[in-house]
Amino acid sequence: MIKISFHFYFRVHVVRQTKSLTPAQSARKPADVPLFYEAFLAKVNELGSSVSDSTRSNYLTALRSLRSFAGNGLRLCDVNATLLQRYERWLRDCGICPNTTSCYMRSLRTILSKLLPREEVLASFSNVYTGRAATDKRSVDRETVSKVKNLQLKERSALSLARDIFLFCFYALGMPFVDVAFLRRQQVNGDQIVYYRRKTGARVTVPLLPCMRDIMGRYQNNTSDYVFPLLSSTDPQTAYNEYLTKLNWYNRALKRLARRAGVSETLTSYTTRHTWATTAYHNCVELPVISKALGHSSPQTTLTYLREINDHRLMEANSRIVQLV
Repeated sequence: MIKISFHFYFRVHVVRQTKSLTPAQSARKPADVPLFYEAFLAKVNELGSSVSDSTRSNYLTALRSLRSFAGNGLRLCDVNATLLQRYERWLRDCGICPNTTSCYMRSLRTILSKLLPREEVLASFSNVYTGRAATDKRSVDRETVSKVKNLQLKERSALSLARDIFLFCFYALGMPFVDVAFLRRQQVNGDQIVYYRRKTGARVTVPLLPCMRDIMGRYQNNTSDYVFPLLSSTDPQTAYNEYLTKLNWYNRALKRLARRAGVSETLTSYTTRHTWATTAYHNCVELPVISKALGHSSPQTTLTYLREINDHRLMEANSRIVQLV
């Protein structure tokens, strides 16, 4: 008789738990952890009209950017200092400039501060860039504005409209393009324009000059409630989407105008605003007056427009002083 025996071997793995969990953490399932994107978007929607369209757009752009980096499964609890530093490196590798990176980070930080303890959020963002780097000069000289003004353009053409908007922004105390696009006829009262900046809500009063009336007069047959034929819808979200499309058109048209005028500087939707502030400063207009004209809440904001002028003035002043000795 042959005896057959079987041997069984068991391996036991002991998992050591290095950190005890609270009862609530032990009971929590992965599905219970809120997804970052859902929580973020819900908070942005909750803010509603308390933030401007541009600010809301910044929040959503930052959200899309982080989603491109981290994927769809990111949880709220996963957004920490390590992930943010990896995200910052990813943005740098993608060629995103420091100020854009900072804008994304500040947008994320603002909303996260409403979802998580503020101290925790500030600690997470402490090692990523959230400042504002000095940018290239955005203003141009008066001769450049004159060259664009004196261009021979076909009446009622797209370039003619872009040139009119460019000059109107300059004449209207550097009015931002977004406020020109949304400018309504009821905001024109007698010899002045009164509007509220869409970005900050600040009230701005603009004296209505003959040159501004001439430009507006070319579009008085427009049946729209808007002064200029840039937007058509009165629905807030639809109108804002139209504005974004027109902003893109306007910046492309300004590049064409610059080429036609033989201008080497880059013209953008920011140019006239910075140029008006620069010209006013060179003509000894006091900083608080410039700040009020631009609708800034503080002269400190205005100084960012004038930083390069201050350096130039300092150099000129020092040269005159040195010559005295």
